[in-house]
Amino acid sequence: MRRLSKLLLKALARSARPYLKSYGLLQTSKVFNRSALVFEPAAEAVLVIAPHMDDEIIGCGGTLAKHVARGGSVTVVFLTDGAAGGSAAYSERAAEPLTEVRKREARLALEVLGIRQLEFLDGSDGALSPTPELVHKLRDILKFGRFDLCYLPFFLEEHPDHRAASRILLEAAAGAERGMQCMGYEIWTALFPNCLVNIDETAQLKREALSHYRSQLAEADYAHTQFGLNAYRSAAFLGGSCRYAEAFCALPLAQYREMHDAYMHRG
Repeated sequence: MRRLSKLLLKALARSARPYLKSYGLLQTSKVFNRSALVFEPAAEAVLVIAPHMDDEIIGCGGTLAKHVARGGSVTVVFLTDGAAGGSAAYSERAAEPLTEVRKREARLALEVLGIRQLEFLDGSDGALSPTPELVHKLRDILKFGRFDLCYLPFFLEEHPDHRAASRILLEAAAGAERGMQCMGYEIWTALFPNCLVNIDETAQLKREALSHYRSQLAEADYAHTQFGLNAYRSAAFLGGSCRYAEAFCALPLAQYREMHDAYMHRG
């Protein structure tokens, strides 16, 4: 297992470099000089896959705001209906089913970032899997979107719904080779990044967007934990030039598939 992990981390560090250089290398920190490069989001066509409403803000909200500010088009796809998360008491006070509460919160949160293209696929919250219906819906979105980048929870996330997101994407993209880049983001499981984004200029937007997920914040202070992680990631930048950063594992789709399958079939 340890040997496999070392090989995986080396491959992550190696495979992202050509892509990141093509988009502009800003600097490499001595802290991560063998692994992580700094990426500056631009006007790409972006797909975001979020198992639950709020994962997209927690994992990459600051980065998405930078894409939007620079003319990028962003589509967010929520895989589950949100029925198993959040505070039941909050839902009762809101006099709405929890699924509707969470969808309304998602719209408000993403509006803060300037994102209005949302898709709700209504998979089973807490038991997410690549059902034919979900795979078909995502395949149609991929077919017509012509996306440059796909942000999704990295496949080493501990939450089973987060891991299932990769399986759904890979099945939906099967048989259709694309130049799309996968950008694995972190939610509950800190990853080994090969890509960092300085989000200082959009951190306040991220904080404001996250504040709309009131049904989730009623259970836990996600803002505190996530901005703590973002502050920790800023250590990768030289000379104290960054206060908050988001971290990713950036891989071309084909290599993301290869690593995912190798990890899942380890033995």
